Amino acid sequence: MEAQNITIPPPLLPRERIIGILKEHEVRMDRWGTGTYRSLDDFIEYMTHDQFSFRPNGSPVLIVDVHTVVVIVTHVYNRRLLELYEDRQVFDNGHVIKRHNFNGIAETLERDESPRDGAMRCLAQELRFTDPRDYHLSGCTTIDHREPVPSEKWPGIMAAYHRYLFGCVISRRIFRSGGYVESVPGRKIYFKWKPRGQLDLAL
Repeated sequence: MEAQNITIPPPLLPRERIIGILKEHEVRMDRWGTGTYRSLDDFIEYMTHDQFSFRPNGSPVLIVDVHTVVVIVTHVYNRRLLELYEDRQVFDNGHVIKRHNFNGIAETLERDESPRDGAMRCLAQELRFTDPRDYHLSGCTTIDHREPVPSEKWPGIMAAYHRYLFGCVISRRIFRSGGYVESVPGRKIYFKWKPRGQLDLAL
């Protein structure tokens, strides 16, 4: 049975108010936009277009709630069940990120987007799977609400991830044994396959 969820995007905040809240919480932004960190403009873009918002908890530590869709992509190849994972991100400035704390492919949900539409957009954007006839996408199997952790993108704030999980089995036609590469401004993201039994990451 598909997991149900109802989310109401919070009111849009003007740029000045977003910056004001960051300053009220004494968030240092001097490292934002350097190395592998995202910029203030990126932060405001997320606040404007995605299900990404401040948590009104009265805490001196600033927390953002981030609603993401996660798709577990699998394929049977030579009688082995393979699962796709993000191997690394390579930035134009030479920095490399290898993350080990999550599985699948993921995208932040847009403000008025349903989880299923987000899952299909995730497949199209990250892997260029644009024809639904080439894969079978499950319903949302789990909604995973995680505790706040230090943000990887913006130092000085905490991020609480709400993950909507889907399963996806792809056809032979779009299977690439060497994996896939997503090119986005400033970096490339490399996805590879592993036998599912070798994946230690929990859903």
